[in-house]
Amino acid sequence: MSKVSCYIIAFNEANKIRPAIESVIEWADEVILCDSHSTDETASIAESLGARVVQIDFHGFGQLRNDAIAACQHEWIFSLDSDERCTPEARDEILSIVRKNEADGPVAYFMPRQNYLLGRWVKHSGWNPDYRQP
Repeated sequence: MSKVSCYIIAFNEANKIRPAIESVIEWADEVILCDSHSTDETASIAESLGARVVQIDFHGFGQLRNDAIAACQHEWIFSLDSDERCTPEARDEILSIVRKNEADGPVAYFMPRQNYLLGRWVKHSGWNPDYRQP
């Protein structure tokens, strides 16, 4: 079966990074924290959870994501923001797609996200559905 790398970009996200990593560390073959030189405990928390930490200078989000992808070692790449969580349902769908991959070339999938503001699901204003390429 193909393997999955998960990268998480972060800067000073010590208060959010633990649940993000915990949502993928048990099933992703590689979890990489792409840290832009945080001054808090973000990197040490990630390392303590088993993530590989890569320091990347920030030159805009596009370049940061490209550098994060370059740091990944596996064929499948899942992108998770530090304030996001991968649900068990999303995990199962990702692993199902990876297992039965029959593509002959690059493939990308978009996932619908649920956005919350002050604890409430935002279902309007263009935020639902909010599709994101993983």
